[in-house]
Amino acid sequence: MVWFRAARADDHACRERLAELGRRMSEAHGIEARAGWRDETGCRTWLETYEPLALAGCDAFVAALRSEAAVLGLDALALNGRHVEAFDWVDSP
Repeated sequence: MVWFRAARADDHACRERLAELGRRMSEAHGIEARAGWRDETGCRTWLETYEPLALAGCDAFVAALRSEAAVLGLDALALNGRHVEAFDWVDSP
């Protein structure tokens, strides 16, 4: 998952660019992309998730994700950078 904070004035740009990023990553990697947000004082925190993603392909996926996000200008909208977090999931029995 990825999270970043952006100015509320950039809500529309973030929403559009995240939708395009999700489309690109889904088409190229066969994953489901989702984005959402929460409001905070003075900004909005955006969250992206990408599933299913095999651990073995995680590094290549993250590199492609970072590249596409930069091309779309998401890095410029992130107030303190985009933060990538990778987790191993525990499946329920």
